[in-house]
Amino acid sequence: MGAIILIATDELRFWRRSKIAWTVLVTLLLVSTCAALVSNVEVSRRAEERLAQQAEADAIFQAQPDRHPHRMVHYGHYVYRAASPLAVIDSGIDSMVGTSIFLEGHRQNSATFAAARETGLLARFGSFSPAFVLQALAPLLLIICGFASVTREKENKTLYQLIGQGVSGNKLVFGKSLALWVVALLAILPLLFLGFSSTGSDNFGFRQSLYSMTFGYLIYLSVWVLLIVSVSALLRTSAQSLSVLLGLWIVTVVLMPRIASEYASASAPSPSQIETNLRIAETMRAGGDSHDIEDNAFVDLRSVTLAEYNVESIEDLPFNYRGFVALRGEEADTEVLKQFAQERMSQELRQKSIADSFSLFSPVVAIRSFSMALAGTALQDHHHFLRAAEDYRFNMVQTFNRLQMSEMTLAEDLARNDGDEAGRNTRVNSSNWAEMPVFELRPLDHTQRWGAASSSGFAMGLWLIVAFGLLLLSSRQLRS
Repeated sequence: MGAIILIATDELRFWRRSKIAWTVLVTLLLVSTCAALVSNVEVSRRAEERLAQQAEADAIFQAQPDRHPHRMVHYGHYVYRAASPLAVIDSGIDSMVGTSIFLEGHRQNSATFAAARETGLLARFGSFSPAFVLQALAPLLLIICGFASVTREKENKTLYQLIGQGVSGNKLVFGKSLALWVVALLAILPLLFLGFSSTGSDNFGFRQSLYSMTFGYLIYLSVWVLLIVSVSALLRTSAQSLSVLLGLWIVTVVLMPRIASEYASASAPSPSQIETNLRIAETMRAGGDSHDIEDNAFVDLRSVTLAEYNVESIEDLPFNYRGFVALRGEEADTEVLKQFAQERMSQELRQKSIADSFSLFSPVVAIRSFSMALAGTALQDHHHFLRAAEDYRFNMVQTFNRLQMSEMTLAEDLARNDGDEAGRNTRVNSSNWAEMPVFELRPLDHTQRWGAASSSGFAMGLWLIVAFGLLLLSSRQLRS
């Protein structure tokens, strides 16, 4: 062990004297720190904007005057998704999907206001965040720093002197790897500090997720450290080592994630939004129009309701039958909307699963999925928001439908357009929407986030085993 530490110390001493290595080290620290600061400012700004917009939407909604309840169904309400505390490290798909949804009756709208749609194509390559720095830039800087770690000994004719002095190939490559691993560790420190500050008031296990994420990035950079030293040990010259490592970086970091995404889209194509909307409209049309109590789709409902209350006509029911039809119609519409929403989510999850399978060909694909899942910015978190918003929408609409049932008679409701006085008779007090509960999204807990990240973590573990095996193989080649 002493020989390994001595070799690592000598390597670090060489880098301290080398202008290129020193520049790389300083650049890595500066980029990591700047990414942490920029991401913190940007995510904090967006989080404050969402909170302010949600408060404004709640205030506007609650300030509505006395209205007919069904007008409030169509007036609708906006809800916003609060940012995850760990979004400062990895914004994930948050910049690609919407953060706000307009909720209204009979419809399930898509999320809107995605930041990437407003910032152009550059945002699709990766935001300037600690996650992007560690996933894409840190390996490149490690390559520049360590591509000649072993080939330099060969070119300077010092390798055989070391071997002749009893330094084994294993000790040499382990010592070189330890020195490069120290550099990788320095790149992770800004992430850890930023994560601690952002998870100060942690009620959903984000601090645990931070520890798991940090460990995952440590494994990821360790894979690169082992690969860099292995390639340097296997090849004869530094030029060859640099060329191979840069090619490996281009394939695994730049090309493979893009290939994974395109292959997933081609293997599991999704129907267009227009096609889906037409299918939804056709299915809902078959279920009847709940605005029309004479619609043939509600003939059975009328018969069953009259029999249940033992009355002859809908006018004799102890509630407004028109509101009752709206209530049942919304239930049927929601079942259809949930069916199509689940179909879309399942399709998206299939595409994600196909893309994640490329983690066996690229550690970057694995760490991206792992990082987003633990940061609470992955596809599952977006689906969680959509489901929570839909539940809130359904409860809101049904609250208004129940008000229509209880706060007016059927005769008053049918005559609401016969004049000002008739219209006033069907308006309910505005205190009813002022008392509506505000939308609150409880994020997934650490166990659920870890469950989504575990398969990608397993893939990174496999990469670590493969990289370590390659390092052992390369150490044997040093004597040949």
